[in-house]
Amino acid sequence: MFGLSFGELCVLLLVAIVVLGPKELPRYLRKAGEFAGKLRRLAYEMREKSGIDEVLRTEGIDREIAEIRRLARGEIVGVVSAMRSATDAARVSNDAQGSYAEPSTQPPLPATPVVVSREREYPPEGPDAYGALPDTAVVYPPSGTNA
Repeated sequence: MFGLSFGELCVLLLVAIVVLGPKELPRYLRKAGEFAGKLRRLAYEMREKSGIDEVLRTEGIDREIAEIRRLARGEIVGVVSAMRSATDAARVSNDAQGSYAEPSTQPPLPATPVVVSREREYPPEGPDAYGALPDTAVVYPPSGTNA
């Protein structure tokens, strides 16, 4: 529910011990646990009454949501299995063609030089190619003159 790190949890526990005292802390922690359980049951009942799970199942979205939840928890099982199936499919198609393709012995093509038009990027007057005015541009006429 909350994404507290171990250090944040320790600081929170230390503040709770100081504020509540070591005698009262277990009672408050028990109440907090009961409250969290009530919230969880309430959420489960609301999902059951709304029928959203059934709608997700019939639409076929439940698998995608489960995959997103696994990715959010850091599990990459689905990603690994998808990568395995993709590499297996590539391996099968390469085996059907004979063997893996040999690397090319031709030298790479020379890179074409990139020429930047300084006149277009930094024009002497007016905006540049992106419509931005230079820092030295006078946006408003000086006061006292009518333009």
